[in-house]
Amino acid sequence: MNAGSTEARFPMGLWRRRRKAVAGAARPEVRFPVGLGRRRAAAEVEAALPDLLERVAGELRAGASLLRALAEAAGGAGLPEALAADLARVVARADDGGLGPALAAWAEDRPLPAVAAAAAALEVAAGAGGPAAPALEGLAAGLRDRHDAAGEVAALSAQARLSAVVVGAAPVASLALSLLADRRVAPTLIGTGSGRACLVTGTALEALAALWMRRIVRCDA
Repeated sequence: MNAGSTEARFPMGLWRRRRKAVAGAARPEVRFPVGLGRRRAAAEVEAALPDLLERVAGELRAGASLLRALAEAAGGAGLPEALAADLARVVARADDGGLGPALAAWAEDRPLPAVAAAAAALEVAAGAGGPAAPALEGLAAGLRDRHDAAGEVAALSAQARLSAVVVGAAPVASLALSLLADRRVAPTLIGTGSGRACLVTGTALEALAALWMRRIVRCDA
């Protein structure tokens, strides 16, 4: 009996279950790029946190409890998907183990300074009680100012980042043009000791300059 007949007589139900199991096991690997996805989600969450805190403050002024205010904010329109999912998890965890631990877990799951500040403020409001709406509105204003300032700094430094890219690429472009224009350049760089020394030294200095310029133009929020 050849391999083809063996495959044909393989039980169809078991074969389908096996294919589903393999597909289910491989599905988590096909995701949005981790680095870019995390940065985008973090930017969306930080941008939407002031509006979230103002919504929660409005619900508190209307007489709702803090948990109810968070639940209403999570179901509201206009929130990014990442922040809405975070709030849904906070509400679900609060039903099981309390609002304070749920907020602390949120800060651990989403390690951002703005999320840590918002979670801490909400946790204090949940534990201490009293009128928390003014404090949440003040925190929302502070986070909005910080986010706007970070965006302005990034916009103002865009020209510096472009200049750094041009300056960093200039030596590489010059070497490429030299290799194309003169056939003697490549044998000199690779076949002689002084050429190899120049190539290694230039590459090291280029890498060092790239790291230096990256640190200069980097904008941390």
